[in-house]
Amino acid sequence: MTAITFLLRRLSLSVFVFIGVLILTFFVSRVIPGNPAALYAGARPRPEQVEAIKVKLGLDKPLHEQFLVYVSDLLDGDLGESYHSRRSINTDLSIFLPATLELVIAAVFIALLVGIPIGVLAGAYPKSAFDYATRLVAIAGVSVPSFWLALIAQFIFFSSLGWLPLGGRISRDASLFYPIAAQTGFYLVDAAVSSNWDAFFDALHHLILPALVLSAYPLGVAIRMTQASMIEALAENYITSARAAGLSQRVILFKLALKNAIMPALTVVGLSFAYSITGAFLVETIFSWPGVGKYVTEAVLNVDFPVIIAVTLVVTVVYILVNLAVDLLQALLDPRVRLG
Repeated sequence: MTAITFLLRRLSLSVFVFIGVLILTFFVSRVIPGNPAALYAGARPRPEQVEAIKVKLGLDKPLHEQFLVYVSDLLDGDLGESYHSRRSINTDLSIFLPATLELVIAAVFIALLVGIPIGVLAGAYPKSAFDYATRLVAIAGVSVPSFWLALIAQFIFFSSLGWLPLGGRISRDASLFYPIAAQTGFYLVDAAVSSNWDAFFDALHHLILPALVLSAYPLGVAIRMTQASMIEALAENYITSARAAGLSQRVILFKLALKNAIMPALTVVGLSFAYSITGAFLVETIFSWPGVGKYVTEAVLNVDFPVIIAVTLVVTVVYILVNLAVDLLQALLDPRVRLG
């Protein structure tokens, strides 16, 4: 199977996944108890106002007609309008989504940077004290609830030590005296591009604690998967031959064994990236992080189903793109993947 055929097959599967999520989310959102027209009308609307808004929003039409209208708007790039705030969802997501992605990317980067080397060493020295310690860390990372870890982290690093801020994405002083010129929506990127280093370090200071908390789950996954894969890789004959040839332990571990061991870890960490986007909702709430989590939480409480559908679709697209990137990376590292 050529690389192009492999890519086309993955893309076709991704399209079916997206269509399935779109249909399921749209029709499920329509059976949620509530009155979207009354929400759109505001406080204490009159019955005739509610009926007029139903007609305006097309809620008086059959479900299949509503779905076709929504799909038509979606193909034009229009995610709709929030019934609660009456703002464009496209505009809202352009503000909230980069904040969430910046947090998640930082968390997964920390997980990979720390988890893979630890997993390699734990796999190289099984049944050692280091191995048992890393197993404990990995189990804790995937088991401890993120909201509990967030509260403990705030208590230690803010209340007790005073090293890191309690929450928010940037301090009030920095936003007033060193405002970031919005370009990508990623504060670190925008501040660095404009050489606004005061705002850059302030935003980094606010990012550290929620990113560390959010990295706990992918860190545990990266450690366990890398460790298990390394144990299998180090038992192969080519590793025995490399040791007989006198290659150093560092070369054997990080240049030979890791090349084969890293693929399962990349697959699971790719899934963890998508998981972290949804897992970020609680972390964002606790740290007052202005991301998609806070946005969709308010939408659920207000039965604002255009926002619920839009966020679900956007998260699905991110999930699909991440998994597609992992598949392509695996195919590049191991051509045998394309033959599967």
